[in-house]
This record gives sequence, structure tokens and C-alpha cells, in this order.
Amino acid sequence: MAPTHTKGIAFTVLISDKMRNLFKKWGPVDYINAAITFIVFVFYLFSVSKSPYKWEPLLVFGGAVLYIRFNIYLRNKKNRKGWEDMLLLFYPVLFLFLIFESFFMILPWFNTNVYDAQLARLDYRLLGVHPTVWIERFISPWFTDLLYVCYFLYFPMPWFLLVWLARKGKYNQLDKMAFILLMTYYLGYIGYFSFPAMGPRYFEPLMQLQTKDLNGVFLAVPIRNLILYFEPNKFDAFPSLHAAASLTVIIMMYRYNKVLFYIFLPVVIGIFISVIYCRYHYFVDVIAGVVISLLSVFLGGKLYNFAFKGTTNTYYQ
Repeated sequence: MAPTHTKGIAFTVLISDKMRNLFKKWGPVDYINAAITFIVFVFYLFSVSKSPYKWEPLLVFGGAVLYIRFNIYLRNKKNRKGWEDMLLLFYPVLFLFLIFESFFMILPWFNTNVYDAQLARLDYRLLGVHPTVWIERFISPWFTDLLYVCYFLYFPMPWFLLVWLARKGKYNQLDKMAFILLMTYYLGYIGYFSFPAMGPRYFEPLMQLQTKDLNGVFLAVPIRNLILYFEPNKFDAFPSLHAAASLTVIIMMYRYNKVLFYIFLPVVIGIFISVIYCRYHYFVDVIAGVVISLLSVFLGGKLYNFAFKGTTNTYYQ
């Protein structure tokens, strides 16, 4: 009979091999998704004693882990069907929305401070005006509709480049873009927890100064209601992820597809105007979004090259 310590060593080696084989199938996008899931889970642990949502966030975390595993399975599956390819392609974008949908159950109890007053004050010190009040001189129904359309186009905008890269078989570029884009979002998510703010549309002192409505002609109100429906967490002003993510995507478009860059450049300019015009963000939120985007593009790109350059385990291939 083999000694007990020999059996223990053999068991440890077996477990080690299984873990190595498990993570061997992981790609950069899987790692960054797992990292944000763990970070938000830690936020949950710090908030659960005060939150009325005791177990509901655990469903999201469990779903996130299963979603990562499901996409790893899909990626390694032979002879994938067309609909499975589509599920895999949209994995990064759908995952970040899944995590975002847990914030309303955690964030208000993780950090009970609200920083709207400080952000509005900083805006006024920097500019000498409240931007959402100053910009009211340009309000008109058609312009309101146009800027709400720009604001909404932020959501599908990354998919145009993701799909193009996939169709061209540029899997390494696709993987790197997804990693950098997710880093942009996840740094923004951490900002939400660090500096909760609801934005000028909910900050009472600014609401009293904002005297003109933003009802538009026929598009603004439906778009606003749709966004409101899918936004259970209202503490998402700082930083502006509309500014951060759209800037990241347009930089990636410039690198990989100049045609898409020139098509979407006016949209991105419209997005930067719309976040103030539509009263979603303070000016300092936009500055923070730009900083996060540039950090993600340049430092995130270097991190990807250092840790994953030459990887054949891209999330879609």
C-alpha cells in the first residue's frame, strides 16, 4: 500500500493539472470578466449587511461565472453553428451589461456618499457656468431629437467594428479591442462605486435652474424612456462611460477601419455634446471619461501585449 503522504502528493498534482488544463482554455476577455466579477463580489460583501438585497446579487455573480464558462465551451466547440458564433461574438458586450444590472442592489449601500454637489461645484469653478444650464440657449426640438439619437447610438456602436473584425478573420485585433473596451467600462464601473453621482438631471439645485424641457419632436422621449428602463442603477454619472467608451471605439476604428472612423466621428462628437445637453453628465464626468479611455487604450494595450501577445486563445476564434 502506498504511503499516505504519497497519495496526498498524487492528489495535489492531479488537482494542479486539472486547474492548469481549465485555465489553459481561458482567453484575455475571460480573465478580465472574471476579475470584474470578483471585484464587484467584494463590493457586495462590504454592502450586504446594510442592503435589502441579501442573496439576489449572488444570482448575478453565479450567472456571470456560468456565462464565462459557457463561452469558453462555445469557443472550444468544433463545428459551431451560425447562431453560436453570434452568441460568442457579442459575449463581451452582453457580459458587461449583465454585471451592470447588479449595481442597483449593491452600490447605494457600499458607498452612501453622493457627490453631485461636489461635481457641480467643480464644473462651476472650471467653467464659470453650469454647462447644462448654459447650453439651454441652443435647445430646439429637432436638435434634441438629433442628440438623443447620438446618445443612443453609443450602445450599438462597438458592434460595428467587432462584427467587421470577425468577418475579416482579424481575431487577434478583435480580441485586443474587446479587452481594451472592457477595461474602459470596468474602470468606469469602479468609478461609479468610488464616486456615486446621479447627474444634473436628478440634482435638485440644477433642476431648478434647468427651465427648458427636452421633449424633442418625436424621438427624444421614447429614447429617454427606453434608457431609463434599462438603467436600474442611477448612480452612474461619474465618470461618463458614454465619453470613455465612444472615444475608445473611435480610436480603435481609426486603427483598424478608417471608413468606420469617418462614418462615426460625427456621431462621437454628437455623443460628447449630448451627455451635457441631455443632462446626463457634468463636464468633469466627461474629462474623467476621456482619461479612462486613454489609460485603457495605451496602458491596457501594453498590458495585453505583455500578458497575452501571440495568444491563439482569442475569445471568438
